[in-house]
Amino acid sequence: MSVISTTTAFNTGIGRRDTFLGERRCVVCGHSSDAVLQHCHISRDSEPQPWSSLKARNWIPSQLKSLPRHEPRNGLLMCANHHLIFDGYDFFIRFFPDIRKFVFVNFSGKPSLQQFHGKAIALDIRDHHAPFPSLFIIHEMRVRGFHPFQPVTPAIPDDIPWQDWISSHGVFNDVSGTFNRDGPLDNGNNLSVQPQLQFQPTTSIGDASSGPGRRTLALNAEVISDILAATHAMPSWRACQMEGTSWSGTAEENTQKYVSSIGVQEPPP
Repeated sequence: MSVISTTTAFNTGIGRRDTFLGERRCVVCGHSSDAVLQHCHISRDSEPQPWSSLKARNWIPSQLKSLPRHEPRNGLLMCANHHLIFDGYDFFIRFFPDIRKFVFVNFSGKPSLQQFHGKAIALDIRDHHAPFPSLFIIHEMRVRGFHPFQPVTPAIPDDIPWQDWISSHGVFNDVSGTFNRDGPLDNGNNLSVQPQLQFQPTTSIGDASSGPGRRTLALNAEVISDILAATHAMPSWRACQMEGTSWSGTAEENTQKYVSSIGVQEPPP
């Protein structure tokens, strides 16, 4: 596959996924000016070894693109400001399996980022190009390393809201449980409702030290295990396996290949 085709696939995948109310937007602040929007890579292309290691450990599908810069599930649309701060390791994004939201965490404690802290960004775990939550774990570890004197388990609200621009502009439809990508509410353009992911986290959402109505952001083996289980259960994982598998055989051969390599998902009860 040519570099042009893989780059186009990356741009198209992110551009479609990160479009809201008819415009491409920063998934953090909602900025929609093309002049400042940039593609942000979760796993940097300048570091191919971690990408290969993640595949070997089944943190991401082995069928992913060979280079991080070509994989839309490794990308986010951000304004130049949030892209720079993300790459500078001042905040990280944590996926919470129990509420299925990607949450902005101002781990550096910078006052300019506090308005976004503890609020979910515009990503849908059910999208076939949704970023893998496992990739954010590596980024989070680096953010923690860059700020060694910050609280290890910073508290955030138990009831995590959406970012202000999502709530105030009707970007998320609470009735259908989907983002409005093409236009205002109730115009028939919403994504179809998909079934809930069949995953039950084993970790609690908080602890006694966090106080009532608060959750903490511990990062330990149990938390990582829960995030990895959610990653393996998401539609994006299965879609990636489908894309990276050759289906040139007969119908029977392809069926056997599907069952052996991808598996059969049990229908929801």
